[in-house]
Amino acid sequence: MAQDKTPQERLQEEQEHKEHVHHTKINAAAIADHILGNIHTLHVKLHQYHWYVKGPHFFSLHDKLEELYNANEEWFDTITERLLASGHKPASTTAEFKKYTMLSEDPADKYLKAEEMVENVVEDFRSTREFTIRAIRLAQEEGDDALEDTLIAFKDHLDESIWMLQAFLGKEALEDDDAYEDEDED
Repeated sequence: MAQDKTPQERLQEEQEHKEHVHHTKINAAAIADHILGNIHTLHVKLHQYHWYVKGPHFFSLHDKLEELYNANEEWFDTITERLLASGHKPASTTAEFKKYTMLSEDPADKYLKAEEMVENVVEDFRSTREFTIRAIRLAQEEGDDALEDTLIAFKDHLDESIWMLQAFLGKEALEDDDAYEDEDED
């Protein structure tokens, strides 16, 4: 019985299960841990850029970055609660998020030009979108309609954010997007 075990024993079982899933048949919840890790890293990066952005676009970017980190926080909670409601045990600590994130952060980024900050956010959103697409497909295969719907809505948010940030950079929504350029070559 799970209640007879210590919190450490229960955590050990959970971690062993996650490792098994990651090394055998990956599922949507396992991919979602990567999404949550990315969202956690974005929490830090979006705040850093919000605080340190400089230049003639300060006011517009300062506000936009705040909007993005607020939305990021909402998605962090929404995705996590959806996973919990489906019986999964999503990552929930900084150590786990660091393990699962595919994004990087750098203290020196506070000295980037505003456009470089925006380019980094676009790339981070694209990376997160790739994991989201994989998780959507797995949720479909697993018949987890609620998780699929949540992730589709999150992907829509990422797509719209990428489009807007690309427009700020004077680019088309899919310009320089390797994921979509690869599909065009097929």
